[in-house]
Amino acid sequence: MSAQLTDALVARAVAQSSLEWKLTHPMAFGLTTASPLQRAICRIADGIPLESLAFDRAVIEALGHADIPSEAPWEMAILSGIRTAKSLIAACGAIHMALTCDVSMLRPGEIPRVSVVSLRKDLADVVMNHLVGSVKASPLLRTFLMGEPVGDGLMLRHPSGRPVEVSVVAGARAGATLVARWSAGAIFDEFPRMVGGDDGVVNWDDQRRAVVHRLLKGAKLWHIGSPDAPYGPAYEMVVEHHGNPTPQLVVVRAPAPSMNPVYWTPERIVEARAKDPDGAKTDVDAEFRTPDEALFALESIKRCTRTTPIVIERKPGNTYYAAMDPATRGNGWTLVVVTRDAGKSVMVRADEWTGSRDEPLDPADVLEQVSGILLGYGVTTVHSDQVMGDALVKLGRMRALNIVQWTLSGPQKFERYNTIRMQLDRGLIDLPPTPHLRADLLHIRKRITPDGVRIQLPQTSDGRHCDFGPALMLALSKALPEPADQAPPPRTGADDETQRIREWVNKRWGTKREEW
Repeated sequence: MSAQLTDALVARAVAQSSLEWKLTHPMAFGLTTASPLQRAICRIADGIPLESLAFDRAVIEALGHADIPSEAPWEMAILSGIRTAKSLIAACGAIHMALTCDVSMLRPGEIPRVSVVSLRKDLADVVMNHLVGSVKASPLLRTFLMGEPVGDGLMLRHPSGRPVEVSVVAGARAGATLVARWSAGAIFDEFPRMVGGDDGVVNWDDQRRAVVHRLLKGAKLWHIGSPDAPYGPAYEMVVEHHGNPTPQLVVVRAPAPSMNPVYWTPERIVEARAKDPDGAKTDVDAEFRTPDEALFALESIKRCTRTTPIVIERKPGNTYYAAMDPATRGNGWTLVVVTRDAGKSVMVRADEWTGSRDEPLDPADVLEQVSGILLGYGVTTVHSDQVMGDALVKLGRMRALNIVQWTLSGPQKFERYNTIRMQLDRGLIDLPPTPHLRADLLHIRKRITPDGVRIQLPQTSDGRHCDFGPALMLALSKALPEPADQAPPPRTGADDETQRIREWVNKRWGTKREEW
């Protein structure tokens, strides 16, 4: 057998080898100390049975104690702490996708592309360095390189002889790599920080939409990173799919020591927690964090959110309160209904209608539906802000619905929102598992201004303005109990003040002291 033929056979064997082999073999990417979880991730991506790895505790917990589909998912999310070889795995995955994609349907001259989309240029450079360094250092992978790497990419020779480009880009430039070509795969690095265009970062929704219908047969989408704020596409993906894998999507979420126990020794973990307890939550534990300026804590919202049901039917003897936040274009028109039950303020349901600039909502139609919902709870009054003013009140009156419009100052709003925060922290509010509700609450910010603390409702990447927040605030303002120990309002006059204090002390401690 000629040396040329032997080289060709070796090259084909390397190209068709598993992702695990490429990642761990000394003559490929060389991660010889790969953990059981890192190996399991490779096997899941290839649709290879986990075998004994299925019984590894770190693997079981990272998969949410769920059975993995036998076939390879075409979409994966890998969320873990830092220093866990995520960028190296991303680089190896890009090479693997380029060498194993099905190019049989391509026309002559068409060059498919594997895109690695990172958040910033310095992060993209890390992946690019792994790509170039590993390929050049490997005598087996180097044979696939067509010319020298240029700029932010390199060209590889597919086993079919076709060129396949691997492109690593950052930020807004990423969009150009995902359109106008067939895709052999796409990897979104630092995925949890891709929360949309409102923060000047990669708009993941648009990027994914641009590539998903350009994928070649067998091409994959990967989403990699460390958890960040508890909202956005990464957080929603974990909430909805971790522990619930499908042939389409598998979500892996793991603390840093489970991914890389060689680096994350017990001593290093203790040191990380001592230096920065808050940072260790994301960097070590792979937990989502509550932003410093967020009004509501993630832990409080999670603790107060019931699993089921989404809607609680009317309970005889209970009084119900309703509030809404009207909108017709882009923002959601939200409605919440609350009651007091078993010592808690219970949101029995949360509804939303969403229009667009091209197809705005019809207020009359929405109010007809609102009226029907509230009738089931014996409610004929709904509280609202002054959006659409008298016109909305008139439309409501035509449907036997009394709309009470509120105008609140900044301090009044903060007082009401802050009361809700305290009730949530004490576990005294029961929330439904309604889509958008948790994200809306977590987006609400408190800002310190020269005039005091103010509430801000920032716009999210999908055009929302925390739309459930105002409705919840108005409804709970009616349903929350008055603080038991609240002192009466101040009055003028020494005699009146003395009597006021005496009455309050007698009520608070049950005493009958006439003289002090």
